[in-house]
Amino acid sequence: TMLGIGERTGNPPLEALVFSYLQLRGHRAGLDTSVITEIGRYFEDNLKVKIPGNQPFVGADFNMTRAGIHADGLLKNEEIYNAIDTQKLLNRPVSIALSDKSGLSGILLWIKTHIGRGVELSKNDPGIAKINKWITRQYAHGRSSSISDREMLRLVKRYMGKWIKESGFDL
Repeated sequence: TMLGIGERTGNPPLEALVFSYLQLRGHRAGLDTSVITEIGRYFEDNLKVKIPGNQPFVGADFNMTRAGIHADGLLKNEEIYNAIDTQKLLNRPVSIALSDKSGLSGILLWIKTHIGRGVELSKNDPGIAKINKWITRQYAHGRSSSISDREMLRLVKRYMGKWIKESGFDL
């Protein structure tokens, strides 16, 4: 069974078995676990299977946080908040859904995840503070949905243009 299809008959999802096996072995044993992400994409794109967002290992939101305190922890030591290295094992970085609860750390994590993991940037950057102020105003005026990636790219360009140029990123 893949992606939980058929699990009601007592069969565990094969992708979960792979990670259970790896835990028992203590090493990857030559397995390319990133193929699990490719299988998920194949199921959605070619077989038109809608994968629930919280489906372990393959759901769009399975390794997503929404809390600023978790974003701060991920920035300091990802291993504490991410049980497995999802970037290394699944070719999927930890993600964040930004809201008024994400704070400066959430914005910084979004930038590092979407623009560059190795970027030298602090959550005390004035551009991040301006983005946070914009986000906070949105929710003060009644917004209830997360900030989209498109909106964030626009905000980063608007409030952090100088940093983008200095860093050499092409947005």
